[in-house]
Amino acid sequence: MKKSLFIILFCGSLLICGQSVQAQESTFGIGAIINSPTGLSVKAFVSEDIAIDGAFSVSLDQNFSQIYLHGDVLQHSDAIESDILQLYYGLGIRLVWDDRTDDLNAGLRGPIGTEYTFEDTNLRSFIEIVPTLEFSPDARFFFAGAVGMRVYLN
Repeated sequence: MKKSLFIILFCGSLLICGQSVQAQESTFGIGAIINSPTGLSVKAFVSEDIAIDGAFSVSLDQNFSQIYLHGDVLQHSDAIESDILQLYYGLGIRLVWDDRTDDLNAGLRGPIGTEYTFEDTNLRSFIEIVPTLEFSPDARFFFAGAVGMRVYLN
């Protein structure tokens, strides 16, 4: 419950901050990602259509702890001719450490998503689905997904 309340408050503060800032071109964003994982999200554009993004999450429970980290290189597509909606796809790596098994799970990610820019703000929201191939310690294939929001700094 505390985690959900914190996420709602964090996203609400992003909305308030984003409304008060004039929109300008920015290449670095920071915010929240929810679902797989739930934590901190960052994104930096290295060119007009190429970006690097990542997420970090720590889960602390009575019976176990987990640390999650991923990083992706994303290609933004101009398939939709819109200033506020962009499609993207990419390739990345995912690392998860779990203290129950004391294993480092590693895998490849293939995120496919869309990013929506709120007009006259520095806020962008995103939704993505991520086919993932985990290869350590055991091989398995699965789909993950997430939604999130970032405020872009000037």
